[in-house]
Amino acid sequence: MTTQYEITYCYHGKQHCERGYCWGPGIKEQYKLLFIHEGKGRYDFNGHTYELAKGAGFAVYPGQICCMRADEADPWVYSWIAFEGEDAETMLSAAGLCRERPVFACSRPAWFDTYLDEFAAAAARPEPICGLALRSGLYRFFADWLGEMLSSVGNASQPASKTRYVDRTIEYIRMNYSNPVSITELARIIGIDRVYLSTLFKERMKISPQKYLLQFRMNKAKELLESLNLSIADVARSVGYSDPLLFSKMFKRVTGLSPSRYRDAMLGVTHGNIPANAKEAGR
Repeated sequence: MTTQYEITYCYHGKQHCERGYCWGPGIKEQYKLLFIHEGKGRYDFNGHTYELAKGAGFAVYPGQICCMRADEADPWVYSWIAFEGEDAETMLSAAGLCRERPVFACSRPAWFDTYLDEFAAAAARPEPICGLALRSGLYRFFADWLGEMLSSVGNASQPASKTRYVDRTIEYIRMNYSNPVSITELARIIGIDRVYLSTLFKERMKISPQKYLLQFRMNKAKELLESLNLSIADVARSVGYSDPLLFSKMFKRVTGLSPSRYRDAMLGVTHGNIPANAKEAGR
């Protein structure tokens, strides 16, 4: 199974911080990876304080308060890459990082300088070459960085392995929801027992893989039903149901409305028994 990821380059940079230089407390809008080239400093995040120095790195997560402070005697020099996208956090999880464990070791921080130069050169090119070059560089950066991370911690790292199993399950569902999907077959493709996969998935997502698949399909169906160009049968096939009647049954079980009544509610068609909050519930 070839996995495709959706991540977007935002910006990059490098800073030689002055003694005691501080950013924050504040919130960043994108994900960031920072690599410490020289010196040392402190990173406050999620209720924890991390004392970091050359050869370390850390992740910044959007929407959470953080603070970065350079040491008074030996201020740090760090570089960074900012990114976003549907699979941004998946990239960090694949490296064994999470909001409870956002720091990592990087034995060769100067390696990132090569990418800094590449991003700068790409940004100076005209569109659409600029966008393509930045995207290509970002994907190659993550391939290299993840390779370094996985070789240093070992592929058998239990927390990271559990995370990867769940991430691959989510990615497989996202890419194949319009086809027949068997959780047993999915577990075989990923390489673990079906019961074990369900246990890991429930621990992290709080629902079973089957229910996640159902909810994902129904959310996609809601989007498609807002188009008058598709019949109910077309929508059913588009989200993995060859039988429109079965699709209608499952849709009503999840939303409380039949597909046709849901579509009418979205388009403002009046029916006596349509709940007043149907439109809000469908979003």
